[in-house]
Amino acid sequence: MKRIIFLASPAMLAVAFAVNAGTLDNGNWSPSGCGKLSEAPAVDSSSIDTINQSIAAVNEWQKQVQSYDECMIKEANADTAAIANSANAQQTQYREASKKVNADAAAGREKFSRQSSSPGTNPGMSNPGMNPGMNNPGSGMGGQGY
Repeated sequence: MKRIIFLASPAMLAVAFAVNAGTLDNGNWSPSGCGKLSEAPAVDSSSIDTINQSIAAVNEWQKQVQSYDECMIKEANADTAAIANSANAQQTQYREASKKVNADAAAGREKFSRQSSSPGTNPGMSNPGMNPGMNNPGSGMGGQGY
């Protein structure tokens, strides 16, 4: 039962974060649900009326920028969490597969090791060349396990 929950969990996370996902295009990330950031208004200081209008436009623009920024941060955090969760799930998956294959190889080696110590078996089979601790993906230096 734990195995089923584990496999369903990354899928549920992907669905939960897909709504907020930004867009990555040629190495540049941008939010996808925040709308377009408007350009800063020009400030006209030719008269008291135009400077007052410019200040009002700047204040409104700053409110829009703040909303955009909050939305962008929310999407970036959601994308970061989705990436981290997905990477962690994949690491767990290949580590579990590595543990299983290493355990199977060790069991096979032990089987032949026991047979070679029995009379009438082929002593050349005592070590079939398998070293399960040396090929763990993601294990760092020399594949020494986790």
